[in-house]
Amino acid sequence: MKNLFLTVSLLGLITPAWAQQASGASPVLDVQHYEISAEVVPDKSFVKGEVKIRFVLLEDSVSLPFELNTRLSLLGVRDEEDVSYSTSFDNFESSRLRVRGSETFRKGTEKTLTFRFEGTLEKETYAFLDTPQAESAVIYPEGAILLSEGNWFPSHRLPLDAATATVKITVPLGFSVVAPGEMRSIETLGISEVFTWESGQLLTRIPVVVARFFRQKFEDSSIPLTFYVTEAFDRDLRPFVDEVTQMLEFFQSEYGPLPKEALNFVQVPNVRLPSTGCAGLILLESSLLQSPAIPIMELARRVARQWWGYSLRPGRSSDAWLQDGFATYAALRYFEVKHSDRFSTELAREAVSALKYESNAPVSKGLELQSGSAQYQSIVASKGAWILYMLGQLVGREQFDGMLGDWYRQKAQQTVNTSEFVAFIQERTGEDYRWFFVQWVDSVGVPEFRIDYTIYKLRDGGFKIRGQIKQNIELFRMPLEVRIETKGQPEDKELNVRGKSTAFTFPTETMPLRMELDPNGKVLSDSPRMRIAVHVALGEEYQALKEFLPAIREFEKATQLNPRTSIAHYRLGEVFFEQRNLSTAANSFRDALNGDRKPDWVETWIHIYLGKIYDVLGQRQRALAEYQKAVNTKVDYNSAQAEAQKYLKETYSSPQSVIG
Repeated sequence: MKNLFLTVSLLGLITPAWAQQASGASPVLDVQHYEISAEVVPDKSFVKGEVKIRFVLLEDSVSLPFELNTRLSLLGVRDEEDVSYSTSFDNFESSRLRVRGSETFRKGTEKTLTFRFEGTLEKETYAFLDTPQAESAVIYPEGAILLSEGNWFPSHRLPLDAATATVKITVPLGFSVVAPGEMRSIETLGISEVFTWESGQLLTRIPVVVARFFRQKFEDSSIPLTFYVTEAFDRDLRPFVDEVTQMLEFFQSEYGPLPKEALNFVQVPNVRLPSTGCAGLILLESSLLQSPAIPIMELARRVARQWWGYSLRPGRSSDAWLQDGFATYAALRYFEVKHSDRFSTELAREAVSALKYESNAPVSKGLELQSGSAQYQSIVASKGAWILYMLGQLVGREQFDGMLGDWYRQKAQQTVNTSEFVAFIQERTGEDYRWFFVQWVDSVGVPEFRIDYTIYKLRDGGFKIRGQIKQNIELFRMPLEVRIETKGQPEDKELNVRGKSTAFTFPTETMPLRMELDPNGKVLSDSPRMRIAVHVALGEEYQALKEFLPAIREFEKATQLNPRTSIAHYRLGEVFFEQRNLSTAANSFRDALNGDRKPDWVETWIHIYLGKIYDVLGQRQRALAEYQKAVNTKVDYNSAQAEAQKYLKETYSSPQSVIG
C-alpha cells in the first residue's frame, strides 16, 4: 500500500479540485431536450435514426461540441430552418465532433439541430476471455443495450448536462423497448412496432433496452413497481419486490418523497454496466435477479441513486462522489437500520473496496476514472461513502444524517457541487471542515497507525500511560479514539492526531493491560489485516475476469503476509482447480484447512472441492468421506449443503477435456 499523500492544497498553493470548475473550457451550450427517433434491427446489429437537440447558447462560439460513437456514421446536421451545417471529428478523441455554421452561434440563442445517423453496433468478441465484458452500446439478435455512455446517438456532455427526453424506437414485432419516463404509446406498423417513451424530468443518462420482455406489475406497495423480464425468467419476484419496497420506504423517510410516481426495473444480460439506470428506471443484470440471495447492498445502492444522482445531480466531473459516494452511504444507512446485524460487515467490505485503488487517484478525479470501472467503484463510491461515514463521526451521527436529509430536500431536482456541500456543513455545524475535505476528497493516501507507550505506576496508587501515536502521512489531521483495556472496565479516550507523531499522556485508575487504536473503526486506515483483505479482494476481482496469473499473484501476496490466511489459500485452490491443476489445488485446500478457517464456510467448501478432486482421480471412498465432512459442518453458505448431498449420491465428473 502506497503512502503517497497529496497535500499541496493544504498549504494554500492551489485551489482544491472540488472548488474548481470542471477541467477544460466552460460549456458553450445547455441542452434542454432530446427527441430521439430510431429503428433498431437486432439480427443485423443495425441502428438508424435521428435526434433533435434543443439547446440554449451559453457563450458566443464558432462551433458546437457533441459526441457520437465511432462505429456510427453521421449522415447530416440541419437546423429548424433546414439549413445544413458542416461537421468535423477530433483527431485525438474520435468520438468528439464539432458542428460549424456560416455564422457565429450567439449567446442566449435557443436553437434546435437535427442529427441523422446510422451504423452497426455489434457485440465485441474476445477469443481469449470468456467473461462478461463492459457494454455501453451493443445490438445483438436477442435485443440491445443502448446506454448514453456508448454515445449511440449524438449528445452533449451527458451525464453532466441534464435534459428532458422523448424516445421513439422502432423494433421488429415480438420485441419490446424500455426507456426513461412513461410509455406514451405502442404503434404497430406492418411487421414492426414503435414504442414511445417520454420523460419530463431532467435526465443525466438516457438508457434504452430492447428484448422480448414480459411485464410484471406490482401496485400493492406505496410506489408502483414494474419489472420487465425476459421470456426465460421464471423466478418469483415477490421477495425482491418486498425488499425494494422496504428500501423505498426507508429512503423516503430519510430524504423525502421519491422523485417519480412509479419505478421501472428492466432485466439486462450479464454484462459489466458503466451505469445502472436513470430517474425512474433501474437496470438489473440477470445474475442479480437470479441470485440465490437478494444482493441487498448493490440493490440499495441502485435504488438510492434515485435520490442521490438522478434528482440531486452532480454538476462537474469532480462532483461524481455526490452521486455514487452518497448513494453507497445511503445503502450502508439502510443496512444500519434495517439489517443491523450485517452493517459492520458491509462497512468493512466498503473499506476493503476503498483501499483497493485509493492510492491511484483522489475522489475528486470523479468521472475521469470512468463510471462503472473498478477504480471508480473503489475511489468514488466506496471511499466516498467512507468519507461521509467519517464526517458523521466528527459531527455526530444522528445530527449528520439529519443534515444530509435537509440538504437533499433543499437541493432536490437541482445541480450541485462539492463546494456547496462543504459550505452547507460549515453553516450547519459552525465549524470549518475544509481541511477534512481537502484531506479526504482532494488527496490520496490513508494513515497506518501504530502506538508506542510506557505504563507508569503512580505513588497514589493510580497509573499513567505515556507514549506516541505514529502514522505515515506528514500533514494528516483527525480525531482518533483510543481504548485502554484495564483489569477493570475499559476506558475510552480521544486524541487529536496531527502529523506523523502525536504524544499523549492518559491517567487510569486501574492497571492498563493493552491499548487499541480506533476500536470502533471510525477512520479509514491501513493495517496488515487490511492489506491481506485488499490482496484477496483484488485476487477475487481478477479471478472473476478469469485473469488467473494476476489473481494467483494477489492471493500469494496475502499468504506471504499471513501464511494462516485460509481464505487466500482457498481462493488459490479454486483457481488451480479451474485450471485443472488438481494436485496443486489439493495442496492449497489443505493449506487452507491448516489456517485460521475464516470465514466459517471455507471449511465446508474445501471438503466439497477435495471430494471433487478425489472423484476425478477415481478415489470414490475418499471423495465420499470429504462430502460427508462438508455435510457435518452444517454450514450452508452458497447452497453448500445441496452441493455436498448431490455428490454423495452421484460421482462428480469434470468438464470433458480434449482427450475425452
